[in-house]
Amino acid sequence: MAKGQSPSFVFTLELERDPRLFSILERELEVCRVIYNTVLGMYLKREHQYKREKAYKRCLRQLKGIRQKLGSDQYNPTLIEERKNVSMQLNQLREKHQLTEYAAHQWVKSIRQHFGNQVNAAVAQKIASRAWLAFRQKLFGKATKVRFIRKGEMVSLEGKTNKTGWRYVDRHLVYKDLSTPLCIQPNDEYALTILSQLENQLSFSYTKMEKGKPITMVEPYRVKYVRIVKKVIRGKNRYFADLVIGGYPPTKTKTLGKGPVGLDIGTSSLAVSSLTKAGLWNLADQVQPLSRQIRLLQRRMDRSKRSTNPENYHENGTVKKGKKTWTYSKRYHHLRTRLRECNRKQRVVRKQSHNQLTNFLLSLGHCFYIEAMHFKALQKRKKETEVSEKTGKLKRKKRFGKSIGHRAPAMFVQIIEQKVKRLGGTFTHVQTHTFKASQYCHQRCTYIKKPLAQR
Repeated sequence: MAKGQSPSFVFTLELERDPRLFSILERELEVCRVIYNTVLGMYLKREHQYKREKAYKRCLRQLKGIRQKLGSDQYNPTLIEERKNVSMQLNQLREKHQLTEYAAHQWVKSIRQHFGNQVNAAVAQKIASRAWLAFRQKLFGKATKVRFIRKGEMVSLEGKTNKTGWRYVDRHLVYKDLSTPLCIQPNDEYALTILSQLENQLSFSYTKMEKGKPITMVEPYRVKYVRIVKKVIRGKNRYFADLVIGGYPPTKTKTLGKGPVGLDIGTSSLAVSSLTKAGLWNLADQVQPLSRQIRLLQRRMDRSKRSTNPENYHENGTVKKGKKTWTYSKRYHHLRTRLRECNRKQRVVRKQSHNQLTNFLLSLGHCFYIEAMHFKALQKRKKETEVSEKTGKLKRKKRFGKSIGHRAPAMFVQIIEQKVKRLGGTFTHVQTHTFKASQYCHQRCTYIKKPLAQR
């Protein structure tokens, strides 16, 4: 039986500079990178053997036939039971080839011994679990490939508890006999509130379901585990401690408004209708100047890359296929550093803008309704190639990938849903296929199909 989870939130503080401790952290990050890549490679080898099995191919053929039959008879109990049996056979076959998360926890033991057990056992197991999460996407068809981490690109590690390895003790990050204080501003009321809750061991209550019945649980605020994150800010490495704390974070908005609130979200805008206010807002409008700056930097990087590697391009400007060797100039490295800084600023500004808009919307009502949107599908390119009737040229296959990447509407929906439920409100996703809001006629009280131009 899976262990029940209590609510938790992440509280981030920067570490004061300690060269000795940071050098140990850099060495452990590199060991964690090797562990991650090794475990990922072992998964891929076992997957190759797993997919060569005749039993695997037979199960796939059976599943394909069952899906085709279920298309015409969706609720056939015989077919549903047959599909369940085939899925159990595939699970047994995966366990036979050790394609599970806990198999990797056994593999990391020998890898840790190879490096002299420099990395804590809990940290190594968390890295193995991270490799499993990446490989699982490929195993179940949600991704086409997995990516290995290059040298110097592992930026975080975390443990399982706050008792061993990297841990938080009395406003300090402690590792073995070393420690460094956390940077806490004296006027940071949010940080001081959280730290006082930890030091005074205040309690919080939450509701969980057990045997179909809601049960109220009371637990003290505590640090579950610590995550160390390396960030490059203005060209310099800085280290942060993410304290994963059990409980609910303190919020500026203590209560919700009254009444229903309707949200109609798009790729870059949000329409809101409530009893007291209606309006249209652009999502994360402050990222526009940074988006333009990023676009110009990418063009300059591309020109620099083409000038130093002319042998890797055709005469028409397209990249040659096959293995190539790339040479990067000092100017290119400088531009890439500037691009990373712009992307970092964009992330910070976008999240801050989403939180500000969310806090304003919370005062409009307590029942929120939003249309369910599949943003992952909207950002993909079109598969079919179409020719324009007017110009005779090929139509562009681009959709809303760039807009969704800059505005992050899915992140906004996640933020507002979490805050509404935390404050005791309701947040409902309305299915557009069954609701059909644009086709409903309020005078006739019926649905009338209309073209897109009339909606």
